[in-house]
Amino acid sequence: MLKRYFTIIDRYISKELLLTWLAVTLVLMLILLSGTLARLLGKAAEGAIPGDAIWSLLLFTGARYLILLIPLSLYLGVLLTFSRLYKDNEMAAMSACGIGLKRLYRPVFMVTIPATAIMLYLTLFMMPWVSQQAELLKLEIENQSELTGLTAGRFNATRKGDAIIFLQRQSEDGTQMHNVFLHQAKSKNKILDNIESADLARRYKDENGRHFILFENGQMYEGEPGTSNFRITRYEKKGMYLPESQVENKVSRKKSVPTVDLWNSDKIEYRAEFYWRLSLPIGAFLLAVLALPLSYTTPRKGRYSKLALAILIYLIYSNLLGIGQTWVEKEKVPEWLGLWWVHGFAVLLIVYWWLRRSGGIKVFIQQVMSQPSKQVLKSL
Repeated sequence: MLKRYFTIIDRYISKELLLTWLAVTLVLMLILLSGTLARLLGKAAEGAIPGDAIWSLLLFTGARYLILLIPLSLYLGVLLTFSRLYKDNEMAAMSACGIGLKRLYRPVFMVTIPATAIMLYLTLFMMPWVSQQAELLKLEIENQSELTGLTAGRFNATRKGDAIIFLQRQSEDGTQMHNVFLHQAKSKNKILDNIESADLARRYKDENGRHFILFENGQMYEGEPGTSNFRITRYEKKGMYLPESQVENKVSRKKSVPTVDLWNSDKIEYRAEFYWRLSLPIGAFLLAVLALPLSYTTPRKGRYSKLALAILIYLIYSNLLGIGQTWVEKEKVPEWLGLWWVHGFAVLLIVYWWLRRSGGIKVFIQQVMSQPSKQVLKSL
């Protein structure tokens, strides 16, 4: 059925564009995920997060990265695809056959329009859910027991900084710890320091879900450092309750608020967040349209001659979207204007590069230089 409406050129260019887009997305995702994974592993080594939460955090972070990368990867995919066609003189052959710049937008739209529709769904519905799940996971990690995330062979400080725990080794599931050392400094409720060591420590939950640690074959030293006032207690077993705060399921960040709630809200910051989410698929479409006239190059210049300029335009455009969102929140621009002025900037770039690529600017300048002003006004 598609062969009746799309020519061989359309299918060829759209296939090249799709493969290039997916390849660029994969490369960018690998770069970002490798840095994120290294950062998470570092936090796990420091005991800031438990080891079993690394892959969950990486999954939610990667999903958000993927959504935010679609405009950039689609933009670069169109640019690199047509730059290669220019470099290999395929565009010259198409031009000789009567295929102009306007005709080339058909295969571009074959990929761009479905990608924009997918981007619209992911931005408005999936991204808030992903952000909400990531925030709930972070809240759960922050409210976990002090025993979660302990690293063997190093001194682990508690979150409040009032105790230090050292364990020589522990089992794979983390329920048993060997050669445990615990130092608790004196506080408002404690007059003396407490130093404790045990051959074995086990952690478990009771039927109510409360966390406990059971020391076996240990000794406890209570006293004040620098004095001889110490009390030594040896025991076979000793239990200790580890209080754990409750996880709050309330999500407050605006990035985690569903899009329907943003639309129905009267808060200006929520409205600004809604405009920013809507601007992502619009920006993805406009950047893809811009990439076609921007991709013009010659075999001598190479495929990547416009890459630096393209990235610069993307950075300016994305930063203007962030600035526009902030201006809407602070009411520096009227709400009805929103972020449309940023998209207007992209439209002006498209018109400029279209006229430059099609020779419209040069023709217009020649008309101005050769005709009297009245004739120019009539021609306009």
